[in-house]
Amino acid sequence: MSPAMRGKFLQSALAALAATAVLVAGSATSAQKAPAPKAAAQKKEPSPYLADRLRTDGFLQGGAQYRAQHAQAQWENLAQEDGAVCREALKAAGIKFTSLADRKAPDTKGCGIPHGVMVSQGPTGIRYSPPLVVDCSLAATLPKVEAILQEEAERHLGGPISRVGNLGTYSCRSVRGWAQRISQHALGNAMDFSSFQPKRGRAVTVMRDYVRGGEAPEKPEERFLRAIYQRLWSESGLTRVLGPDWDAAHRDHLHLDRGRRGWRFP
Repeated sequence: MSPAMRGKFLQSALAALAATAVLVAGSATSAQKAPAPKAAAQKKEPSPYLADRLRTDGFLQGGAQYRAQHAQAQWENLAQEDGAVCREALKAAGIKFTSLADRKAPDTKGCGIPHGVMVSQGPTGIRYSPPLVVDCSLAATLPKVEAILQEEAERHLGGPISRVGNLGTYSCRSVRGWAQRISQHALGNAMDFSSFQPKRGRAVTVMRDYVRGGEAPEKPEERFLRAIYQRLWSESGLTRVLGPDWDAAHRDHLHLDRGRRGWRFP
């Protein structure tokens, strides 16, 4: 091949390589500019915090949705129990009660008792006035509750308790002062004990005999109430025990419930 022809061949080859490089560069640039495929949007669970619901959904809608969410969680806490098995356990413990019809779901307000019972007398012979209208799972705590009451009554009052007065059990309502949170009373999951009558002597009442704050109780009735309050908190299997030290709404009774643990509130 002559030098002239060799020069033309090299020029043609270089031109072809240059064109190929341009095409490759263009393809790379297009690939970089092409938008990445969007990931499928994940469904976001509603926040269990009231502040978040009010901020995202507004006061009325957020508050209503939060109340419904809270009520459903509390209902499921009770409904998961086996009502028939629970009632057999009450009978075995010596609790006198009448069974109420089971409910598969709460009413439109979120109220109702999944596995209801009406308790007239507990396992140690304590009579309840009026009878306790509660969920069976709450009634199942009565053996431990009454054991504490009777031990402290023997220690401080000189004899056993024969009757416990209460201010109510089932009531379809929200927590007092907190409309966005359903009360445990609305599910038959709370008891409000107001008085304790020994077999001998006068009745002990929370309103008259409970000593608030850090003051040391002096009278036997005062020591009895302080002792059962502390022990019911720690030994009975209850979630909450609220009394006069909690707020003014509990100045005349001890509130006992088994509300769901771990539910988040701001």
